[in-house]
Amino acid sequence: MRLSFTLVFMIPAVAFAAEPAGAPNPTADRARQAVLAAVAAGGDIPGQARGLVSLAWPAGKRDEAVAAAARHELEGFGDHAIGALREALNSVKTGYTAEVLSTTLGAQRNARPEVAGDFVTSLLDALWVGSREAKTTAISTLTAWRTPFAVQPMIDCALDDPALAPLVVDALGLLRFPSARFYLEKVMMEGPPALRPAAASSLSQIGGAALAPLRNALKAPSRDSRLLAARAILPSATEYDLGAIYEYIEKHGDDDPGLTQGLKATAANIEKAIAARDASAAAGSPRDF
Repeated sequence: MRLSFTLVFMIPAVAFAAEPAGAPNPTADRARQAVLAAVAAGGDIPGQARGLVSLAWPAGKRDEAVAAAARHELEGFGDHAIGALREALNSVKTGYTAEVLSTTLGAQRNARPEVAGDFVTSLLDALWVGSREAKTTAISTLTAWRTPFAVQPMIDCALDDPALAPLVVDALGLLRFPSARFYLEKVMMEGPPALRPAAASSLSQIGGAALAPLRNALKAPSRDSRLLAARAILPSATEYDLGAIYEYIEKHGDDDPGLTQGLKATAANIEKAIAARDASAAAGSPRDF
């Protein structure tokens, strides 16, 4: 982490001295000198970060060795580079956005703990302006840095680029925000057949209000849709799903006898849990003598 101009300037100098003796490497030396010059001209730390961004992702043709050295240096800036990197993400050529985001993740790993989450806004920006590679990285990373603001941009990514839909459907289940249920229901009922089970599974993972589409699908005219919903609701069913389960068993219990047995067992366990809860509540309530 860079805390002052002096520190920023001295770290590369120490690295030069530590290099083993050998034949000179003009390419590496040119890259180091370019980084040193950008840092020296930057003034304060934000200025240094912006100078390195200009080396890493110039508007015109770039020197790949210099760009790689600048990216490496930016990672070392930690959270001090996040602002400049976010500006870059929204202004560089689309083809560079995956590199910018990768560098942002590297800087985040070196960030101070109390501000380590500041980079999440860059992940959200990448969902709008990034290349497919950048969006893929952002979607995968956001499953660990949960924010409800990721739901709609992820859905838009999947709608704009169907190749991202499988990743988005899985990610929405991991995020577990109920606002994803309408999109997931549409995918489950009308999406590509290969993607429908994943959408049903994500609805099950979200639970709560997201189970409503599964309950509705238990009544679908299509046997395949009913089976998809029944399999998905089985591990996450609650007492609020008992009515839909019993109706399914009554009307469509022959869809899959093995699955029907599983639903019956699940319903019985839920009934037992309700009875035990009610008995415990009754035992603990005040009594009049």
